Amino acid sequence: MSAQHKFAPKHLALAVALALGGLQLANAQQQPDVVKSLPDINVPELPEIRSYNEALERIQRFIGDKNTVPIVLNTPESIFQGAALNDLIVLNDGATVSGRLDGGEGKNVLVVNASNGGTLKDTRNLNGLHLVQGDWTLSSKGDFKEGVLVESSGTLTNLGAIEGGAISAGKLFNKGSIKGNVQVEKGGSFAGKGTVGNLHVNGLLTVNELHGSPRVKGNLSFSPNAELAYEVSPVGSQTIKVDGAAKLDDATLRIVATPGEYPSSRQYKIIEAGSVEGKFGAIVNDLAFMTATPQYNKKSVGLTYARNGEPLSGAATTDNGRVVAESIIDPTAPAPSATPTPTPTPTPLTASAPTPAPISVPVPVPVPVPTSAPTPNAASVPSPMPDEPLTAQVNESAEQPASTPIKPANAAVAALLTSDKTTAPIALEQLAAGSNANLAKATLSSITPVSASMLSAMQQLNSRYGSAYGSGNSPRQAAGGADSGRVWIQALGHGGKVDRDFDSTLKHATQGLVMGADWRLDEQWHIGLVGGKSQTRLDARQYEGDLDSWHLGAYAVRQDGPFSLRLGATYASHDGDSKRRVAFNGFNDRLKGNYDANTQQAFAELAVNVGRHNATLEPFASVGYQRYQRDSYSEKGGDAALKVFGQTRDNLSSTFGLRTAKINRLDNGMTLTPRFSAGWKHTFGEIESDTRQQLVKGGKRFEVAGAALDRNSLALDAGIDLGLSANHTVGVGLTGEMATDSRTHGVMGQWRMAF
Repeated sequence: MSAQHKFAPKHLALAVALALGGLQLANAQQQPDVVKSLPDINVPELPEIRSYNEALERIQRFIGDKNTVPIVLNTPESIFQGAALNDLIVLNDGATVSGRLDGGEGKNVLVVNASNGGTLKDTRNLNGLHLVQGDWTLSSKGDFKEGVLVESSGTLTNLGAIEGGAISAGKLFNKGSIKGNVQVEKGGSFAGKGTVGNLHVNGLLTVNELHGSPRVKGNLSFSPNAELAYEVSPVGSQTIKVDGAAKLDDATLRIVATPGEYPSSRQYKIIEAGSVEGKFGAIVNDLAFMTATPQYNKKSVGLTYARNGEPLSGAATTDNGRVVAESIIDPTAPAPSATPTPTPTPTPLTASAPTPAPISVPVPVPVPVPTSAPTPNAASVPSPMPDEPLTAQVNESAEQPASTPIKPANAAVAALLTSDKTTAPIALEQLAAGSNANLAKATLSSITPVSASMLSAMQQLNSRYGSAYGSGNSPRQAAGGADSGRVWIQALGHGGKVDRDFDSTLKHATQGLVMGADWRLDEQWHIGLVGGKSQTRLDARQYEGDLDSWHLGAYAVRQDGPFSLRLGATYASHDGDSKRRVAFNGFNDRLKGNYDANTQQAFAELAVNVGRHNATLEPFASVGYQRYQRDSYSEKGGDAALKVFGQTRDNLSSTFGLRTAKINRLDNGMTLTPRFSAGWKHTFGEIESDTRQQLVKGGKRFEVAGAALDRNSLALDAGIDLGLSANHTVGVGLTGEMATDSRTHGVMGQWRMAF
């Protein structure tokens, strides 16, 4: 419900301040300035900009006027009818008027201070509108003859007709008509395909497909600190139509490119006017491989958008990005010349046509236009004119050479060429697929627990220390007697990550089961067989994969007093699936690959037990061999698909370490044996990990680098075994390996039965 009050003049200022939440009000009154017309075009000239101090003085005079009556609305209303007085109508938070809002007789000003936003559908008899905050839509058919003011916290979308002018320190979208002058303050913004009288820009003017381009019935002028954000697309752009003069005055032209396939050269018409005065100052183009060059004619301003001489590799930030860039065959690249012309370096920005957040600035009073000014009709706004060739100099008769629309055959390359300087390095990393170079290392890491299981089983066969040393108390870590055989099962849980850089870090997690059996051949030798199944999950940035593996192996142990010789070998077959996403600058591919691989491991270890009684202390030394082989395969799913060539690598390694264990006999006859081992591993030979690849659709072969194999690493193993009986033992162990470019960890659970 509305509340109407009358105050003494000296108290009226306080009442208005409370109603507005402490914000000042600018009264939109008719200015006494005489508006002059240009002699050659019958349009009003932009009036002189008023100062903030003068505007403040007028605000104070208005508040102190004894005839001003404040009316504050705090709740929704269906209809509002003002009195026959000078009404100050204030909409606070929670207030809306769904129907007619009539100021009545007198001079009336509407102040909207409601952050909740809404729609003003039908306003009448209102001289001015002051939008303090909130997102509001105006659909009036003809009101506010003295103007509209939008504060920095306000957003106004005009769908109807504003009889006066407008000042925007916030966001003003005009889809209808504003018969007076529009002034865009510093920090403010303006956009829309509607008509305006004169348009002066000291902030941001946005022209794009979403909002269209303004139709200016008078003059368009920019200040030196103004900015025109102009959107281009592969199919065309909007054109600003100005009946009068277009004054550029060294304003900034910011080019915003939409995703798509651009030809090698494209021309656009930015402005068409009765005359063009001055030029743009800074040309801001954030695209990495395209350059925008403005062209100035007497009555138009155009734009040539063409492939520059910047090589694709110039945008790369990593070695992998550089090599894939150098492999791309770019048909739009300009031919090298003997005397290359330097390309201006634009200032980076995003290519998404953002509208900067307005900042709060002093706003002068809206300026009226003469009653004789033409009344534009929003419905009659012409569509943008088709693009025409424009010359780079002010010469209407010069000819512009036609451009040849060369497009890359690969859509991924086309999207790369129109990427901005932020997106292009990311795009190159995605096209390079550096995670593929880490597959070998991740696969070799995933099979390490299988050989560790074999080695753990062989270590439990130290059963003759008692007879060798006469103590009879050295740990017997395996169940069963001297002439027994065994079966054992070990569950695996293993994971880690392979590092190179942020974009190609590959995480892997393996789960599996290994089964083994061994038996005695004679007094010194045991032999055994193992088999297993494991599943490895691979995960990287925009990459995921699965590795389905089968394992088969054999081992042998020779026990000769305190000395132990342990030999083992395994073979694994891997069926790999990969899913990779490449998404940038409007391009989106979901690629799938399938490959076969196999690995082999072999090791020989010599250890000596120097422990006594119920404790084992065992220094050891071993040599190992690992081999990885993967077949070639091609991804499917789009233009970013790669052919990944086959890879084979093998390495020798040595490990030196120490193991210890101690048997604790429990009162119930069981045994509890904690154990620990540490070893230093050194890898010999070539440790770099490279993978050769090529775009399936075009391009040359290139080689990406992954994380190198670890030259040196520290392996740790800690666990505990519980002997349930002479024939049954269970155990659990924790493992870890730390190196420069990788870290792994695992959990093993084991059950052993002797027979």
